[in-house]
Amino acid sequence: MNVSGIISEQLGIMFLLILFGYLLVKKEVLDTSGTKQIASMLTTYITPTILIMSFQQDYEWEQLKGLFITMGTGFLLIGSRIAVNRLVLKKEERIDRYAAIFSNSAFVGIPLVMAVLGYEGVFYMTAYMTATTLSQWTYGIYTLSGDRNLITPRKAIFNPATIGAIIGLTLYVLQIKLPFVVSEALYTIGNLNTPLAMVLLGSYVARSKLLEVFTSLKAYWVSLLRLVILPIVGLGILWLLPIDDYLILMVLSIASCAPIAVNTALFSQIYGGDYEYGARLVILSTSLSIITMPLILMLSDFVFKL
Repeated sequence: MNVSGIISEQLGIMFLLILFGYLLVKKEVLDTSGTKQIASMLTTYITPTILIMSFQQDYEWEQLKGLFITMGTGFLLIGSRIAVNRLVLKKEERIDRYAAIFSNSAFVGIPLVMAVLGYEGVFYMTAYMTATTLSQWTYGIYTLSGDRNLITPRKAIFNPATIGAIIGLTLYVLQIKLPFVVSEALYTIGNLNTPLAMVLLGSYVARSKLLEVFTSLKAYWVSLLRLVILPIVGLGILWLLPIDDYLILMVLSIASCAPIAVNTALFSQIYGGDYEYGARLVILSTSLSIITMPLILMLSDFVFKL
């Protein structure tokens, strides 16, 4: 099966898991406190575990070099989105600007990369996620809040995702392999990422006014930016760069065309934005990504094989 076929299947599976989360809320099996606990588990424990385990590989200099290339390119892609946003979105449209910049590389990107490219792909995804995390906790917070005082090096570095990447990289460079029982347990914990993340998204759907989700022209424009326009700009940048590693290019493409980050809703609530509008953007873009991601990645696969 080709790349787009695998991705279509994975997105179909994710859609059914989202439906399961929706039903859990509607049947009152899962309440607000439960979804908060799921979000906390994912961000604090499960995502860092995946990042750590992606580094449990034999050391190769070329692979480590690829890691830093991926991180640098990740910052470049984020920078290009910021530049495009300034041209097409107003400064006061804070949530829209954040949503267009940051993709759901953790909850959607990682499961897709793992399914299509395996843990070696996740290895490179950690580099992109590090770039994203540093950007979210600095420029992202400033974009939503407008308050430069909220940007601190401590928030950028001492967060679960970055700590997980640092631990994993340290184990990789020192070639410290975890005992079989420990590693298998951690791999199993990491496998909880996709179902729990999709259940969380389903809970957002259940608590939203679906009519408002699918009738906002503004939300469609922001989703078009995140899912189509900015990924195509990113694809052009990747094509121009002297990167000849197909694995790195496809990881960056998957990360670039993933739907709007869940943090759009979470951070909006924390930093004074419209939480419900942020959640609607996440839901709409995730729904539309079932169509757009296979198309963008089929195009990426074709371009990178030229």
